[in-house]
Amino acid sequence: MFWACFSGITKGPHLFWEKEWGSINKESYCQHVIPLVHGWCRLNPSLTFMQDNASGHAAKMTIQELKERGVVSMEWPAFSPDLNPIETLWNIMKDWLATHYPSRNASYDQLRDHVNEAWEAIGAETLRDLIATMPQRCQDVIDADGGPTKW
Repeated sequence: MFWACFSGITKGPHLFWEKEWGSINKESYCQHVIPLVHGWCRLNPSLTFMQDNASGHAAKMTIQELKERGVVSMEWPAFSPDLNPIETLWNIMKDWLATHYPSRNASYDQLRDHVNEAWEAIGAETLRDLIATMPQRCQDVIDADGGPTKW
């Protein structure tokens, strides 16, 4: 698993979920991801942190940890559509990987290198374009009365 964030046209920290960390749950998420989020938000105090309602993200422990660290988080209603543009960014990276590395016979270390390359290939224009879709994303959810959209 690869975790990363961005704000505006600036990529933030990223990490690979190491095998020895086990599965992603509230404890491991707070241990490995939240410190990165906290550091990024300390460098950029006007940020509001956006994540989805995955169980490790929405757990009371995680929410409390973010609050204790002073990280302002966007609140999502339960079962709400995921409007986070990073989901589209993951698809862009997957497409980049499929184009540049069509063979799926990479070692673990090679795969990490390939994913890093895909992350580095994301430019400011792509991030700007994703942010520019937010009004349309929101309008599409309103028009769909909270139902599925193309996003």
